Amino acid sequence: MGKTIDSKERTAARMEQNAKKLEDITLYSLTELEPILGVTHRTLQTYITSGRLKGVKLGGKWRVTEENLRKFLNGEQ
Repeated sequence: MGKTIDSKERTAARMEQNAKKLEDITLYSLTELEPILGVTHRTLQTYITSGRLKGVKLGGKWRVTEENLRKFLNGEQ
């Protein structure tokens, strides 16, 4: 019979998997995106609030993942 894993071990394993996923995510601030896209901070906020560019608010500041930036640049959003 297989060895059972208690809930603490399962939780620790899930946290480790999630940490590995987060290591692969690049987040950009709007200030970093301004020169890349050649638009103002306000324009980027408008893109996000209108749904044109997907972003998340972390610590009170907007962040955009590299994946969402690529989708935006490729016209996929």
